Amino acid sequence: MSQDERIYVVGNQKIIIEEGSAGQRILDIGGGGEGIIGLCYGNRVIAIDPRKDELEETPEGPLKIVMDARELSFLDNSFDAVTSFFTLMYINKDDHEKVFKEIYRVLKDNGEFVLWDATIPEYDGGIKDIFVIQLEIETPIKVIKTGYGVSRKDKVQDIEYFTRIGESIGFNVIKEEVRDKVFKIIFRK
Repeated sequence: MSQDERIYVVGNQKIIIEEGSAGQRILDIGGGGEGIIGLCYGNRVIAIDPRKDELEETPEGPLKIVMDARELSFLDNSFDAVTSFFTLMYINKDDHEKVFKEIYRVLKDNGEFVLWDATIPEYDGGIKDIFVIQLEIETPIKVIKTGYGVSRKDKVQDIEYFTRIGESIGFNVIKEEVRDKVFKIIFRK
């Protein structure tokens, strides 16, 4: 069996990151790799990622810190906004609630948590055990074509799943957008 036979591929999904006032201090959870949020908002962003190599790939602009989102080393009420751009799919589901609690803690009152992620369907036990989503991301700076992938086992998630976690922590859902297999949720503390 080839690697290609194992991959459940969701074809090109378009994401538009609009210029906006996300606040003066933005925490980007999983801000390594392409560093989409840092690319858009520059030095207003503190990009964290548990992997130093991912942060080293990120374009110049944001402050980059190796840190685990399950245990944020910031004081309470430190950020105007927190973002997570296709990051929670890489974090163990058992830790999602802990990550949301940490985000809630470091957000200022009325601050927003903006979450972009993908709907990952239930794994049926077949050979297609790897989930890959291809993205075309339109930013105010440039268009980026990329993809993200994870093992499908124990990774079922959708917009309702994250909405439930957010509301259970105390967030209010301000806006939800669904485009095919990708979604965006804006939570407010």
